[in-house]
Amino acid sequence: MTPASGATAAASFLRPQILARRARLQAAAAAVSAEYIHELLDEVDAALQRIDRGSYGLCEVCHDTIEAERLQANPMVRFCLEHLSGRELEAHQQDLDLATRIQTRLLPPCDLHQEHWDTHYRYEPAGPVGGDYCEVMVPEKGGPLFFAVGDVSGKGVAASLLMTHLSAILRSLLSLNVPLVDLMARANRLFCESTLSSQYATLVCGRTTDDGVELCNAGHCAPLALRGGGVERLDSAGLPLGLFCGGQYAATHVGLATGESLILYSDGLSETEDPEGGEFGEAGLMRSLESRFGDNAETVAHGVMDDVKRFRAGKRPADDLTLLVVRRR
Repeated sequence: MTPASGATAAASFLRPQILARRARLQAAAAAVSAEYIHELLDEVDAALQRIDRGSYGLCEVCHDTIEAERLQANPMVRFCLEHLSGRELEAHQQDLDLATRIQTRLLPPCDLHQEHWDTHYRYEPAGPVGGDYCEVMVPEKGGPLFFAVGDVSGKGVAASLLMTHLSAILRSLLSLNVPLVDLMARANRLFCESTLSSQYATLVCGRTTDDGVELCNAGHCAPLALRGGGVERLDSAGLPLGLFCGGQYAATHVGLATGESLILYSDGLSETEDPEGGEFGEAGLMRSLESRFGDNAETVAHGVMDDVKRFRAGKRPADDLTLLVVRRR
């Protein structure tokens, strides 16, 4: 894509957001100083003028395309990273550092043990922050283990902010102790009502039961069951969160015996490429798992990620990688 065509796409996508921002500024005019409001309105109007001229999304110094994730986070930006001032670069780095700290604190402990269950996950963002979601929680008053893996639309800081929003929604809903299908439907409605129409998230979540796990899938990669000495693909998927506010979801039960595991992952793992452009794929993941039946959750997770790294052969990952293993012990 040429810089001009990339800028046109950005303008088409972000113009409604910029207009909405202008309307909110006008609505707040009575609560802030007139000088400040006029300054902000001038900034918004300048962005709209750049759209009309066809120069929106292009750096005002080098005329190359501004980074998409920065435009999504702030549609007013006028310069690419290479042409920020020293003060702007410092502020940008501070924002990245803060986002990284926030995201790290949102992640659960790598190992969680319940009476009959062990979990272990690997979370490797492609950059300083990522858009993958990983959660493992044991209710304070006891009860089943909750676990989830998801992936929000976009990349970089904008995606990490969306992931943080999804995490807050799910954590608040978990306190209500509602059935899994109701939790997913409510999360979908809240996510849909509080995000842009172009934003969505795939998610698969579950709870442990006496003889296995209950799963609910919203458009995410099909989980895999490491059981019976083999690997089984668990087909069942609803619509991603955020597409339709009235989305409905179904739950399925998966039996797991002692020593058997459930594997959740993000598409960054299955779509990992080698230097020639070949994909690791779901088949590669299943082959990696076949030799790990009976291993504990940590050994399974590290073994798979080692196989992915060897397959990549030094090629930089293009997307976030997340793998969660839930094993009955």
